[in-house]
Amino acid sequence: MNKALQRELKLFFLIPKNIYLPISIFGIIFVIFLVLDLDNSLNYASSFIASFITIFIISENTFKDDHANGYLEQKLSESGISDIILYLLAKWIINVFFVFMPIAAISLIFQGHEISIELFGIYVIMLSTLYFFFNLGSAISLKRNNSLNALLIIPLLIPFIILVKGIFVDGQLEPNFWFLFAYFVFASSFIFYTILQVLRIQSR
Repeated sequence: MNKALQRELKLFFLIPKNIYLPISIFGIIFVIFLVLDLDNSLNYASSFIASFITIFIISENTFKDDHANGYLEQKLSESGISDIILYLLAKWIINVFFVFMPIAAISLIFQGHEISIELFGIYVIMLSTLYFFFNLGSAISLKRNNSLNALLIIPLLIPFIILVKGIFVDGQLEPNFWFLFAYFVFASSFIFYTILQVLRIQSR
């Protein structure tokens, strides 16, 4: 795990776009909504849409560079399944700390929520769930270079969007949180496993 994390950490900081691109995309989209001066009830919608688009865009590049330079194919052909799992986990962990957490903090501040550990954690879980689903789309479209394939994943997120709305708009935290957490577990297990298998198929 240490080697995988060190590699992803170096890639994140050595490639400038990895640092500024996610927050820039989120900030630009979010500022557009602020300039439009929408109703306060739409604060959640603006931050969610900004988060949604940001995660979608950065997920498109999750495997692209590693595929282009041959690292991913070599990893899949020479490494065991545990190493590949660590490779995927390292990518997620780096995004949690350097992308999802800043976005969560900014979103909660501008939504007028107090930044409690509970809401902050829920927001990070929400972003992580989106990340896993969109990474599946990225894996599917890896060889075809067609980002529209990732949009096929969106129908699977409709119940997820309803759950998140229930938490941040309707304030129904208790019932919706556990369903949201179940969605996260599903994404971090079944979808994660599916990503792994799709990548192995793509490497053949």
